Parts: sequence; structure tokens; C-alpha cells
Amino acid sequence: MAVDRQTLIDRLMRRFKGVPNFDMTDAEELVQEALETHNSDASDELLLLYAQAQGAWQVAFSVAHYFRFSDGEEEVDKSMIAENYRKLARDFQDEYEAEMGRLLGNNFRIMRRADRPRTTPPTGESGRRLWRRRY
Repeated sequence: MAVDRQTLIDRLMRRFKGVPNFDMTDAEELVQEALETHNSDASDELLLLYAQAQGAWQVAFSVAHYFRFSDGEEEVDKSMIAENYRKLARDFQDEYEAEMGRLLGNNFRIMRRADRPRTTPPTGESGRRLWRRRY
């Protein structure tokens, strides 16, 4: 599947159009990084998810210094902007990993412990008599 680089850049620009100081150069760098990270048969959706996640992390880093200020009756609060971009980046990362798992066939399983029987943790009672703590 041939990936059209300019189409990915345009789609990324549309998705980040409301982000201050995000321009065409940023979109081109993110798409280039996505193309370099993945092999040539990666889907457009996978590449775009990767670029969006990386872009959201970069924006979160760039606004991490934002602050809260209160002066009498005026209040400016920009402290949650970085946190919101971090949450957005995590959401993009989760979607990206789900897409990777779907494409590569995610076969992750947790095996039972072979060295321990499957029992419940102790509750403080032995079943025969009440277990009492000493204070």
C-alpha cells in the first residue's frame, strides 16, 4: 500500500488546526518520523495515530510551564492545559497500540504461576478459631 505523504500531512494539519503555534513544518516532521518508524506497508491510519500521539506529547511538553495566577478579582488558570494534552496523547497512544495489536495479531496472555497453587490470600481466620490481633 503506497502512503501519500502530503495527504497525511494535510490530515494531521486539519486535526491540529486549533493548536497554537502548530504549523506545516511540525506536521511534516511528525509525518516523516512516523514514516521512518514504520515499514513501508503500514496503513495510513496507523501512521496518523502515531503522528498524532507524538504531536500531542510535543505540545504537552511545550506548555508544561503554564501556570495559575490570581490577583484580586482576576484569575488566569492555564495549569491544566499540559495535563489535558498528556491525557490526549495517552488516548492516541492507546489507540495506536490497539491498531498495532490488531494488525500484528496481539497474542499476549498471562500464564498461571507454576510454582504456587491457585488459592485465595489469607483472611486472618483459619476456619477453626478466630484469629486475634495483639495491640
